[in-house]
Amino acid sequence: MRINKSKIFARLVIILILLYLVAPVLATVVYSFSTTWVKTILPEGLTFQWYQQILTNQDFMLSVLRSLFLAIMTTLVSMIIFLPVIFYVNVYNSKMKKHLKIITVLPYTIPGIILVTGLMELYQNIPIPKVIVLILAITFISLPLSYQTLDNTFVAHDYKAMFEQAMLLGDGPIKSFIKVILPNIKSSIFISMLLTFATAFGEYVITNLLLGGNFETLKIYMYILMQGNGQASSVLTTIYFVLLVVISAVLIFIMRHYNHHTNKDWKKGL
Repeated sequence: MRINKSKIFARLVIILILLYLVAPVLATVVYSFSTTWVKTILPEGLTFQWYQQILTNQDFMLSVLRSLFLAIMTTLVSMIIFLPVIFYVNVYNSKMKKHLKIITVLPYTIPGIILVTGLMELYQNIPIPKVIVLILAITFISLPLSYQTLDNTFVAHDYKAMFEQAMLLGDGPIKSFIKVILPNIKSSIFISMLLTFATAFGEYVITNLLLGGNFETLKIYMYILMQGNGQASSVLTTIYFVLLVVISAVLIFIMRHYNHHTNKDWKKGL
């Protein structure tokens, strides 16, 4: 009886937590389709008017394109910088890993406003476009995600031995890296890219402080629209939520696919 009561209590707590988390999302989605919803329990009517207004708005499309540009460039810069470094510390110089781990904690310890203030003071007299400074700043913020995802792959498998064997067979360092290492870590690279992409696509604080209205991304556009039109802001929130769900679904699919093939290879090895 005690076990059954504890199970019922645990399930009740889980249900209440799910309701607490899901209810605001559902209310936002319903509100985005409502004509008016002020003094009634349910909306007085449903309409696609707000979605039509948003999706045909040029400012919305430009904000999406800016966010995509920022996310894609940040992802590319992140991979170009972090992947060789993580490969080097795992294959050539493992003693540097403890120093790199300290660096990966820094994005969590430096507040966004302090980071932006420092960047503005440092680059205000240097003729570098602020968009480039923004991309590098978001790249730095995404370092913990990129590092942890890629480093776990190198820890789980002995890629150092594989790399050394390729070198012994006559391939150079670059050719060995491209032919041996990259094909084996492509799933982790893709997951790291998706996490970085999601971080950059949804970034608001640094973008707003550093560029403000000069570079209106989707998050900044959402905040501006929220002050004037509740339904329209709900539409944007719903669209943004759907994008995050799609990214999460892709991540889950890749991880399951990768784990499935890893388990198969492991069983074959046995």
